[in-house]
Amino acid sequence: MNAEGHKKKATEIEESLEKLLPDPKGKNVVAIVELTYGILFHLIASGMERKHGKHLDTHVGMPRELRKLGESSIAESFATLNTLRAGRWYGSKENGDVVKRCLQIIEKVRKWTEG
Repeated sequence: MNAEGHKKKATEIEESLEKLLPDPKGKNVVAIVELTYGILFHLIASGMERKHGKHLDTHVGMPRELRKLGESSIAESFATLNTLRAGRWYGSKENGDVVKRCLQIIEKVRKWTEG
């Protein structure tokens, strides 16, 4: 998939995410985190290709590759989301402000991708 394809896929997943928002009672937190993960993967893949000519079709090693490219802030955002994801998917972590954090991370990564 090329950069434009990744961007299109991120938009498609984001349209699904919007159907779960707002989520004031936290009933959809696990799904929101998973969708956010997909959105971030595709936005970052698009941004890496556009900004650095580097193409990844998998999330494995993405934070490491971002750091190699000098994109440590975006790598940390992806790693943070991965931690939130593990806590929701495999554990029973409190939901707190997870949805808000997911939306903030998406916005940060989108600005980086488009900037």
